[in-house]
Amino acid sequence: MSSDSVKTPPALSGILLMLYSSFSFSLMALCVKWTSPHLPSTEIVFFRSLLGLIMTYTVIHRKKLPLKSEYWQLLLLRSLSGFFALSLYFYTLTKLPLGTAVLLNYTSPVFATLFAVVFLREKPNTILILMTLSAFAGIYLLSDQPQITDSIAVWTGLLSAVFAGVAYVSIRSIKHKVHSVVIIFYFTLASTIGSVFLLPRGFMWPTLLEALAIAGIGLFSYYGQLWLTLALQKTPASLAVPFSYLTPLMSFCYGLVFWREHVGIKTLAGVILIITSSTVISLFGKAKDADPA
Repeated sequence: MSSDSVKTPPALSGILLMLYSSFSFSLMALCVKWTSPHLPSTEIVFFRSLLGLIMTYTVIHRKKLPLKSEYWQLLLLRSLSGFFALSLYFYTLTKLPLGTAVLLNYTSPVFATLFAVVFLREKPNTILILMTLSAFAGIYLLSDQPQITDSIAVWTGLLSAVFAGVAYVSIRSIKHKVHSVVIIFYFTLASTIGSVFLLPRGFMWPTLLEALAIAGIGLFSYYGQLWLTLALQKTPASLAVPFSYLTPLMSFCYGLVFWREHVGIKTLAGVILIITSSTVISLFGKAKDADPA
């Protein structure tokens, strides 16, 4: 039997990478939730961004990638919107049930589609319009939980998705012009600098266990993004994208196991609507981005 015959098919390999990515992102959210009662979310953002900055710069230095770019305006837009999305997302994780906070952030494809219509002048078809309305219906059901006592956090969760949508649209504008690692480098740089100004006066140094959790946040977010990118390179989006929504599903499981967060019928219906709608919207976006054969 030849060695080629035992190799993992590209499609299966991509699905496995997407599973690794989803699991990694869910662990990142879990670590943020675990450290949030002890450390302010702004400190968690700072440490996560600093670790990401160090890791991406190491890759850039090793690969000798150029940092200069004529598309600095779009890089700046992506970096600032990504920083606001990250800050609001981590804040939401500290205030809402874990699964709810993660799923609200995962509505970003809905807002990315809306921004693409406005700024990139893309014309949505009937399916995208229906899926967008369906996603907002799911958001309403998801937010109507008795255990949600902080309604402002629901809005910060949605706002994090809005800024993430801006970041995605800006990435789509430069994805073939600037190396992905360079894009991530400027995002982590802006986030590191920006989070410094949001740090509380009484800076709280993490304990050893908290430091390990923060290191996990940095590593899980880095490898989650890396495996996500590789998965979409190896596998058609129609196969890979649905598996990315295992992240919020696993987050709901973590919330149930570790914090006894109840999932009612309304919540479950909202989860189904949001995941279905966002998956379809993501697939249409990926199809538009695909290179012609």
